[in-house]
Amino acid sequence: MPISPPLKSNKKKGFTLLELIVAMIIVGLILSLGATQANRFLDIDMNRGANRLGATIRYLYNKAATEGLYLRLVFDFEKQSYWVEATSDPYLLVDPSEGKNKKTKKKTEKEEEKKEDSKSVALQSKEAEFAQVHENLLKGQKFPNSVFLKDVFVEHHEGAVENGQVTIAFFPNGYVERAVINLRDEDDEVHYSLKTNPITGQVTIEQEYRRLEDD
Repeated sequence: MPISPPLKSNKKKGFTLLELIVAMIIVGLILSLGATQANRFLDIDMNRGANRLGATIRYLYNKAATEGLYLRLVFDFEKQSYWVEATSDPYLLVDPSEGKNKKTKKKTEKEEEKKEDSKSVALQSKEAEFAQVHENLLKGQKFPNSVFLKDVFVEHHEGAVENGQVTIAFFPNGYVERAVINLRDEDDEVHYSLKTNPITGQVTIEQEYRRLEDD
């Protein structure tokens, strides 16, 4: 009689505990590598956005002084962008401590030393007319896709500005408003801050959230 071949078992072999552990380790490594890569790209974007903005602020400080211009850096929260406007008209800031409708010239020790040069500014009462600057180095900029403008503190405004538009002023006598610009990631977990030095025009960049009154 012919011998029939053995019947194949219909039972499917399952994963062993060791195989499951190895699979979980592999998945964990893949997720970890993906998160590391995402963090690396975020750091690159944050550094790029913060350094470009810092360089723009330093350039505007020097441009205002050397060309005798009144400049302002305009931030737009809705568009997540910024640009530069200029005027040769004397520009007076609003002092928040004296009401929104009362204009006054911001005074510093450096401004006092140049009192004679700024007499015409104090006597000027008309509104300055600003126009956007279109030179190559100062074209409007959008923040990188993973970087967002969180808020801006500036000395002519009370408290943080978190929406609409806000400006930082630069003066031809070598002065930029005290300001802090805070950047964030999409989840508002990673923060970078830029703080201006009103006398030197230098910008301090730190990987933390700051306010104007912070040291």
